[in-house]
Amino acid sequence: MTRYKMAAGLLLALTACAPTMQDVNEVRTLSDVNCTTRPTCSYENSPLQVDRSRPVTLPRRPYTFYPVVETLHFRDAQNREWLAPSGTLTDGASIPAIFVSIVGNPTAPEYVNAGAVHDAYCGVGNEGGAMYHNGRWQDVHRMFYDALVAGGTAKPRAQVMFAAVWLGGPRWNHYYSMAAVPPPAMQQAMRDAKSYVEKNDPTFPELILYLERLEKRIIRQYPNIFPSLNPDNERPDGGEGRSEQDIEIDFEPEF
Repeated sequence: MTRYKMAAGLLLALTACAPTMQDVNEVRTLSDVNCTTRPTCSYENSPLQVDRSRPVTLPRRPYTFYPVVETLHFRDAQNREWLAPSGTLTDGASIPAIFVSIVGNPTAPEYVNAGAVHDAYCGVGNEGGAMYHNGRWQDVHRMFYDALVAGGTAKPRAQVMFAAVWLGGPRWNHYYSMAAVPPPAMQQAMRDAKSYVEKNDPTFPELILYLERLEKRIIRQYPNIFPSLNPDNERPDGGEGRSEQDIEIDFEPEF
């Protein structure tokens, strides 16, 4: 059971009434525990070792993939362990191809550990792996941010790369997909996210809320792609987009 599932279950179990503000703040606090606010993240079997004698090319992928030699372990800021098992295919990138021209080279040495662990959970070529989709897509992408920071990536750069996988990366068990949105619209959203990070130095929860607003803008622009969604619904507090509480507990609780 994940930390967010535990938090959501706690909120539901505390009372039959609506959660108190203290309950909400406790859930929000969880999202701000990351490797920049709690630098306790660590790798085991790092740096990543891949078998370069067994290159693999996959359709429509610009980089060559290689299998991981020895299982790479990563422990995030909330003490959750993530694995890139032996045999995981990784290209060291993870960044959606449509964003590479905006984000820049995604295969620098400080990214390869994070890319491999992220690939194990949602990367093409690993669909039959033990870790594939083993967790919520939101948690997997958040882990990517932590793994980047733990690998030596500076916070602004890690946030930009996180924004790329959050906006354009894979999602599963989710009620809508951004895959049908025209690439120019997604690229503009990515440029806006990059500019936001560079100008505002946001906290991690602030960045997630900003990305939610970008999605709301895209949904409004393409009602034919998202006919069942109403992006103009207001939050109960009058704000725009989903609240941090919504982001953290928008899933089926597990008891």
